[in-house]
Amino acid sequence: MKPQELILLFTVIVAAALSFYIMGQESKDLNEIDSHVEHDHESTVQILNRGETKVTLKPGYDQIGRLQAKIPDGWKREQPASSMRIAQFQISGKDGGGELIVFSGIGGSVDANLERWYGQFKSETQQSVSETAVKSHDHINGMNVTFSYAYGTYMKSSMGMGGSTTEMPNYALTAAIVSAPDGPYYFKGTGSKSTMDAHKANFETFIQSIEAL
Repeated sequence: MKPQELILLFTVIVAAALSFYIMGQESKDLNEIDSHVEHDHESTVQILNRGETKVTLKPGYDQIGRLQAKIPDGWKREQPASSMRIAQFQISGKDGGGELIVFSGIGGSVDANLERWYGQFKSETQQSVSETAVKSHDHINGMNVTFSYAYGTYMKSSMGMGGSTTEMPNYALTAAIVSAPDGPYYFKGTGSKSTMDAHKANFETFIQSIEAL
């Protein structure tokens, strides 16, 4: 065999060997990448499955934030009208019925928030709404609760800054502030006095049923 042919044959053999080596390395790298992808996928799944413990509600109870409560008959749960509300209910009754709004995560003390709500009413007597308002305290299912009731002309404002105000005479406020483990919850019920008075016992039973999840 001529020297040129030997050189050519040697070159072909070396090229083939190098090609097999490169293919083997690429295959190894791909396997390592697949292995990392599978490992990362498993880690991701584990992280995603590490969420909050599944909530189990008592029969006939609704979830409100991190609380559960039994909703009275004649109350209809609705989609909250704003992101500030965590729950909203319509209360059936005469003279337009009433509404219960639930908030959480708002600042201020219990008394400061109640005074702010009283300030949304105009007194229909010689005494101020704050003076005639009734407050009481209770301890329910391990949580401190402040109840309040007031009445007068409700200065109902429209949504948004600078909105118009409508005077609603003979209205009442039925409220409760619950000191839950994850923070206070504010239950603000407003409506015609006849409706709120008729549902006063329902409101108290509703708040008495509240439990932390």
